Amino acid sequence: MLDPMLKAFIERIPKTELHCHLEGAIQPATLLNLAARNGIELPFSDEAGARKFYEFTSLNQFLEIFALACSTLKTAADFETITLDLGADASRQGISYREVFFTYAYHQRRGISWDEVVKGIAAGREKARQMYGVEMWFIADIDRTIDPQDGVQTVEMAYASRDVAGIIGVGLDSQEIDYPARRQKPAYDRAKELGLHRVAHAGEDVGPESVWDALESLEVERIDHGVRSIDDPKLVKLLVERQIPLTVCPLSNIELKVYPNLAAHPVKRLRDAGVLVTLNSDDPPMFHCDVLDNYFAVTDTFGLSLEEVEDFVRNSFRATFQAQSEKDSYLKRFDETAAELKAELWGM
Repeated sequence: MLDPMLKAFIERIPKTELHCHLEGAIQPATLLNLAARNGIELPFSDEAGARKFYEFTSLNQFLEIFALACSTLKTAADFETITLDLGADASRQGISYREVFFTYAYHQRRGISWDEVVKGIAAGREKARQMYGVEMWFIADIDRTIDPQDGVQTVEMAYASRDVAGIIGVGLDSQEIDYPARRQKPAYDRAKELGLHRVAHAGEDVGPESVWDALESLEVERIDHGVRSIDDPKLVKLLVERQIPLTVCPLSNIELKVYPNLAAHPVKRLRDAGVLVTLNSDDPPMFHCDVLDNYFAVTDTFGLSLEEVEDFVRNSFRATFQAQSEKDSYLKRFDETAAELKAELWGM
């Protein structure tokens, strides 16, 4: 059982999150409101029905549910609503900084313009900063399945909107099987030319070869998930040597049957090997967990010490794409708050 004082420490310490999808974070109540606002018929009529509908058994089924959530988004006001909700959610969990994915391909297929999406994100981001003191930056995710030239176009649009909407980089998501990262090399080459940060989902539904592909073909700076790297000692050694962060979402991996239970998950083995591992939520309502739940579960399952918990939180700040001066400022605040909480909770 999780120590109550350690639980309080996790709740109250400043945190960051680097792996959360804007569209996948829409809460059931908001989803119902958006559907009503836009005349969208859903296969459920209340929050309980939504939670039941969110039950799935595979990544492909999850992606179908994700697409349904996206279908409720039509206007800039809709994107502003879900962005502001994410700011409120961050504040509730003590998350002071968040780097958030959004996947334009899901909206482009429905005829929603890039400008409509970006306008809403920008407005929600600014309101979240003003109302909750939460800083959010965005990563424009490229759907692995789209044509590579469409991937290049996504990069160009992201670069043009970087200041307006706080777009800090590009990522890669969606169906990992049959769609290797190298398909989108033209987009990543262009992103590198433009100075955008580069990340990619890899090593979740496919083994370590997927992580190698993202690292070697796309020259990514961070791997999203990456848990199956544990199956290749040479890859683990490389991740340690280069200190390439993994944005791990343990409870999401269990929901998607990547591992049978949390005890079998390699999150602690990767961390103990020296990999820079961070803890994240992925798509909170769809996986029935948030950042706090992931910290609680990992701490309880693996019997983490206070020092190990602190290490996971520090890793998340270290792995952000902020300027070093900003990282130092966040880490200083973290250290000061940690010292205060230790004194209060343990008399240290």
